[in-house]
Amino acid sequence: MQRVFLVHGWSVTATTTYGALHKQLEKLGFVAQDIYLGRFVSLDNRVTVRDVASAMHHELQRHLGNDWSTEFHLITHSTGALIVKDWIANYYTDKLVEHQPLQNVIFLAGPHFGSRLAHHGRSMVAHAKYKGDTGTELLKALELGSRFSWDIHGQWLRPETWKDKGIRPFNLIGDRVVKRPSDYKELSVIGGFLKVVKDEMLSALLPAHYEAGSDMTVRVPAGNLNFKRFLLSADPVNGAIFKPIGSISDIPFGALYRYTHSDMHGIMSSIKLRSKIESDMSQNLRLIRDCLSVDSDETYTTMRQTLTDETLITKGKRGGAYSQLDIRVSDTEDHPIEDYRFMLGYVEEGKLLPSKTVTHTHQNKVDKNHLTLFLDMSKFKWERTYYAYIDVDSGTPLVEYHPDPLQSPVSEPQNANFIDENQTTQLDIKLERRSHPNLFVFHAGNSAD
Repeated sequence: MQRVFLVHGWSVTATTTYGALHKQLEKLGFVAQDIYLGRFVSLDNRVTVRDVASAMHHELQRHLGNDWSTEFHLITHSTGALIVKDWIANYYTDKLVEHQPLQNVIFLAGPHFGSRLAHHGRSMVAHAKYKGDTGTELLKALELGSRFSWDIHGQWLRPETWKDKGIRPFNLIGDRVVKRPSDYKELSVIGGFLKVVKDEMLSALLPAHYEAGSDMTVRVPAGNLNFKRFLLSADPVNGAIFKPIGSISDIPFGALYRYTHSDMHGIMSSIKLRSKIESDMSQNLRLIRDCLSVDSDETYTTMRQTLTDETLITKGKRGGAYSQLDIRVSDTEDHPIEDYRFMLGYVEEGKLLPSKTVTHTHQNKVDKNHLTLFLDMSKFKWERTYYAYIDVDSGTPLVEYHPDPLQSPVSEPQNANFIDENQTTQLDIKLERRSHPNLFVFHAGNSAD
């Protein structure tokens, strides 16, 4: 018996979101009663990721009959990735893991490191569209550089969170932006024309939706659970210390040029009842089948190479790749620093110049000490040494940060270990907060004030 549980994304209200995926799984040999279509409330402003993960845990226990010995798999789409990662880290523990029943976890278009669109979901326009709540707490977790993202990936850096439990994750994400007539060849000429006109209008109003290096909702590097974390901190002797904290590097990841996040080209929604698994447009279905079939370290390694090869094909089609850099700025006591200026740059003729790789920056709306940079890696020059530069303002002359400014090399020539294509790098910056001598003074009792 092979049980499969499906978990959807944000703003979904019905199990029809899964399209024909579960029907296709039946064709692949899975029994209908062993395929479970998840449905959760995502538009309540007070519901958090942890709330949904807890509710999912109770439902799993109900459907498993508290039998945590029989194998099962999970397939998520979009925001479902956040729910499942939180559940794995905080609920799938202790005796439940004894027989390692959870085998393969397939993340389809998972916004592991956020979505540029998320903060728009909390806007007045979004509230009008959904006629009320929009899922404020979930959208906070989905925003680029969110506190949730830093916290959950801090947990996932520890092997006992997932790897030691025998879990085999997979990441599949589309790398396609549709806005040309050729993208709508399945439609009539008039239908395709109207779609293109709509796309042109929307791209002016919401450029994030048409961002190169994304699936029109999630950036490709944000959809990759492989990532790195570094610390850049104040040092009384050397001024600054730059060192690695941890990384995940061996999860199979595939960027697929045929698919977007949703709709007619969606990585999940394009799977139809009539889809033929051998056709080119059913690559997503074939890869889902192959991921579910993995049952050993050897086949996991084979699947990793398969998805790496597909990603290289996509890079050739797209002419390049992107990366994401998440910054968190705080003092050495972990108090956030919100007034700062950060630059990723390089030195030329004695001057520090901003890198042309940066195509977009986003300061988190909730945690303003979190900043996200989107990088076009085709403009990255490996022969250069890149620097992280930051200067801060305490808002008062009585408190200062050290060092200010801070400038430190983060990549050496021929050294690509700081930033990788199709991945996110988290850079934790910590500065020393110092009080000015005039903030507190003792005067001798016989001296004039």
